[in-house]
Amino acid sequence: MKQVLFETDWLASNPVFYNEKTGRASRNINDVIDWTRLELHPEGVNNYLDFGYSILEQTPVRDVRFLRHSSRLWVDEEGGLSAEYLDDPVERWMDYRLSEEDIFDLIRERVRKWEHSVQGEIVIPTSSGYDSRLLNWSVEDKSRIRSFSYGISDNQSRSDEVVYARRLSEILGTRWEQIPLGDFHRYLDDWDRLFGVSTHAHGMYHFEFYRKILPTVGGGNPFLSGIIGDAWAGSVNIPLLENQADVCQLAYAHGLQADSAQSQFTVDRPLLADYWETQRGRLEDARLRVVEAMRFKIILLCYLINVPNQFGFQCWTPFLDVDLCMAMLNLPPERRRGRLWQKEFFRRVGLDLEAMKLRAKRQNTLDLQALKRIPVRPLDVNLLGEVIRSDYVAGINETLANQSPDWKGRVLNTLLYVPKVGGALRLLGLKDIPDPRTGAYNAYLVLLPLENLLRRRDLE
Repeated sequence: MKQVLFETDWLASNPVFYNEKTGRASRNINDVIDWTRLELHPEGVNNYLDFGYSILEQTPVRDVRFLRHSSRLWVDEEGGLSAEYLDDPVERWMDYRLSEEDIFDLIRERVRKWEHSVQGEIVIPTSSGYDSRLLNWSVEDKSRIRSFSYGISDNQSRSDEVVYARRLSEILGTRWEQIPLGDFHRYLDDWDRLFGVSTHAHGMYHFEFYRKILPTVGGGNPFLSGIIGDAWAGSVNIPLLENQADVCQLAYAHGLQADSAQSQFTVDRPLLADYWETQRGRLEDARLRVVEAMRFKIILLCYLINVPNQFGFQCWTPFLDVDLCMAMLNLPPERRRGRLWQKEFFRRVGLDLEAMKLRAKRQNTLDLQALKRIPVRPLDVNLLGEVIRSDYVAGINETLANQSPDWKGRVLNTLLYVPKVGGALRLLGLKDIPDPRTGAYNAYLVLLPLENLLRRRDLE
């Protein structure tokens, strides 16, 4: 008799991995890999390099797949696994519309219903963004809130993430604390144990963040997350896709990827081709492009909930409720553009922090700070040579080893974020000069899980 092992929600927000040959299934990819008989999946590898994470139900490991959204994983009496696609819940909410006020009321109502169901101090990671601001506003008993922030500029205390969060806390009368970061390369192994080769090694700073928060709260705290609220509210806009190659725009990768042109695998992309042919009609709808982008990227973004869960926090968010998310997506495009509907709301409730002309730094140098504090070990050129060209890997190592990039670029980039001075320089057409280490670091984070995969295979 068949039995359901796992079922995914409309986004697959808590990923499920399974091995078609061995019949193993788990929420941790490392549990299902047959290390003694590991084979790579050429398209899975190349798609992983381009997107920075596994896509289309296929990991870089042959026979190791993951459930897509709205699916069930069945096991039969012989231990064989099969995936069943369920109806897509999004289809039922395509015409669901609420007024802007009704959406704000719904968010507040759901937050407060959750608030009344949990005990203790409520932890809210709070940034300069709108999602955490809205969650702080929604909580009824502000005395229960413990909000925490980290800075991303050279002087972390002057980062807009910290400055805005501190001001929000002052207005709402909540307890707030800044958490200094920079040593998160200590947690590369922790990241690998939790996520393996399913995604690039991006979120170690959350390990450092929550490890430092934990001693200041009671433990087992309820935790309010703003995970991907920005996507539904209007921050994510994917242009019309013209061909199969444009599917990469759904990655929403922000440069965190490697170059598949350097791969040792030259293969067709039947998974991508099939996706494009079957979904191209649906992808003409701008709303569905946002949904699909989040479905692609959720295998990475789930760390926003899974990492704090590892530290014993009880995570919850209203922004994974399909009806609420679709109501936000269905607002008029002109109101969603630039999140105008939320900007006007914050103005009405006295939380328009942007209008307060707070002195803050907007540059993001956190990764470069971490590289300086704890340099990453070089990638293994020989081991990765099985997957990707050795000269490409060697170039990444060489770039990351250079701790003294062009001083002129550093000076200009600093001046561009000085009030008034930066505005004048931008009017003259001057722009940020990318630090070459940033691109190399991004590629490093994609390749390191592949190296760990091959290293563990060779040790088994």
